[in-house]
Amino acid sequence: MITKSSKTLLTYCRTDLQLHFLWSFFLTTLAIFFSYMIWSGLFATLIKEAIDLLTKGKWNWDDIVYGIAGWIFALLFLHPHLVRVIF
Repeated sequence: MITKSSKTLLTYCRTDLQLHFLWSFFLTTLAIFFSYMIWSGLFATLIKEAIDLLTKGKWNWDDIVYGIAGWIFALLFLHPHLVRVIF
């Protein structure tokens, strides 16, 4: 059961996609110390994919989606007042 669920999880959340999410998240959270870093996760994701397009000749939308998700999650982490929680 655990093996089957872990294989299913890794099918949809591959480790390379997790890396894009975390890379974008951690770069963006550096805005805690340096406010201009708020855009760094998004820029790093787009620049990395542009380099992949030039070197490998392909554009991977999964990487973009996970990178942008990491950036958005970091923005919500930095500005929790933007999320309404109803209790």
